[in-house]
Amino acid sequence: MFTSSVRPFHRLASAAAAAIALAAAPRLAAAQEEVYGGGDLSSPPKLLSAAATARLVARSFPEEMRKAGSGGTVQLQFVIGRDGKVEPGSVEVLQTPAPALGEAAKGVAEKMQFVPGKKDGSAVRARVQLPIIYKP
Repeated sequence: MFTSSVRPFHRLASAAAAAIALAAAPRLAAAQEEVYGGGDLSSPPKLLSAAATARLVARSFPEEMRKAGSGGTVQLQFVIGRDGKVEPGSVEVLQTPAPALGEAAKGVAEKMQFVPGKKDGSAVRARVQLPIIYKP
């Protein structure tokens, strides 16, 4: 009797797992799409708004570093999706003069928007390196 009550649960669990896999499929497919570098693109990604990005950088500057007159350049690398948004989790700090500036720059990158890079006229995922400069 116990076995018969387990089988319907097992089928329900299998159906739930299949539904979750189907829901995750678009994200998994996007994550598996090829990521192009600058040399492979017919048109590189472009910032949607340099002014908006400058405001993000200014707001993210750690106050204690600004007051101390400390700044510098943070070199980032990240993936821009076909929608022009920076892909979550793709932002890496390659070089930073201070950990606090690196974290601030990562936060800026996650909010940046771009015209996506193109290859043969189609928007593609692109890996870029970008400096974020903090001037006290």
